[in-house]
Amino acid sequence: MMNLRKVLSNNIGLKLLALVLAFVTWFYIGEATKLDAQKTVLQKIFSPSYHIAKKLYIKPIFVGSVSPGYEFVAREVKVTPEFIIVLGTPNILSEKEFIYTKSIDLSEHTKARTVPVELKSISPSIKLQETSAQVYLPIKKTGKKTEE
Repeated sequence: MMNLRKVLSNNIGLKLLALVLAFVTWFYIGEATKLDAQKTVLQKIFSPSYHIAKKLYIKPIFVGSVSPGYEFVAREVKVTPEFIIVLGTPNILSEKEFIYTKSIDLSEHTKARTVPVELKSISPSIKLQETSAQVYLPIKKTGKKTEE
C-alpha cells in the first residue's frame, strides 16, 4: 500500500508532461481529420503521408473585352513571378501544371498597366507561399475610329 502511494505521488512533472502531450496529440489528430474527410482516423494516422514540391506556372484568367478603339495583345502578357513552387500530396499535384489567377476583367482597363491579382486555391490542403502575382496587361489604342 505504501509503495503504491509513493509511485502515485512521485514524478508528478512527468505525469503532467504526459497529459499535455496527450492533449496536443488529440488536437493534432482532430485537425488532421478535417483535411481529408473520406478517410477514417486510423487510416490518417497510419497511412504514409508524404508531400512533393512541384513547379506550377501561373496562368491569368481574362474575362470581358476591351472598349472599342482599344486592343488587348495577348502574346505580350507578362506574369511575375512566372511560376510558384507548391508543396502538397502527389494525388492532388500529380496532374496539375498550372495555377490560375482570379478573373481579370479587361473591360475595366483602357491602357497598358500591371495589376496585382490573387491566385485561386488548388485545395485546402495545399499551402501557397505566394498568394498573388503581378500581371502586365498590354492594352493599346488601335487608332481606328469606331462607328457610333
